[in-house]
Parts: sequence; C-alpha cells; structure tokens
Amino acid sequence: MPILHLVSIETASLLRKRRFNEHVYTYYDADGLLRILSPHEEPRNWNSPTYDRSVRHQAYSAPSLAHAQQWVREKKHFDVLVDREYFLGQVGRYYAKIIRLKDGAISETRKFRQYDKALEAGIVKALRMM
Repeated sequence: MPILHLVSIETASLLRKRRFNEHVYTYYDADGLLRILSPHEEPRNWNSPTYDRSVRHQAYSAPSLAHAQQWVREKKHFDVLVDREYFLGQVGRYYAKIIRLKDGAISETRKFRQYDKALEAGIVKALRMM
C-alpha cells in the first residue's frame, strides 16, 4: 500500500473553513488525533454537519496532500506547483509556486528541504489567498 502524505491538522482546519466537503478515509478527531477508517468502510465527509454538530468542530477531514492540491485546483482555481531551486548546476531546496487561475497572480512559498513541506505550504498559501 502506498504511503500517503496527509495534511496537518492546521491545514485540515483551514480546508474546512474553505468548504472542503470531499469524502476521505482519514480525519482528525476532537482531540486532534489522526484516525483512519478501515478499507472495508465507506469514506466520509468528516466536515459535514452529520459528523460535526458542535461549535467546537468534532472532526476535520484529513485528505492526502495530492487530494487537497487537486481540490484547490479544481474547486478554487489555484494551481500549486512544486519546483526546486537550480543555480549554476546545483540543485537546491523545494518551493511552491501558487498561481491564481482567474487573473494569473503568482506567489511563492519559502524554501524547504522536503517536497511535502513545500506542497503543504503552497496549499496553505493558496487557501489564504482566497
């Protein structure tokens, strides 16, 4: 089974605020613990009122970074592209470029040693640009 890199609880909370309503197998519970459904269970929209009746938000959907990136692109019209610095033959750190598709506005994140950190930072920046 492939390893999925999931969004952090902070990003899951921000996705919820931006109306992420997709069905997923993973979620953060009221205590902030990551929970995973068994493969025999149906994925759920943990951000829906069915699973979240209190003001304190009992659960947050925790999609993979790839799922969140796709949702941001398809539903919110922001491209999040991860690239690497390259200077004089030297490959450097990762960063994300965020492109708002409606007007072409471009923004970048800071540099990271890891691809997933740059991708999550790009998703967060896109969510905050909305």
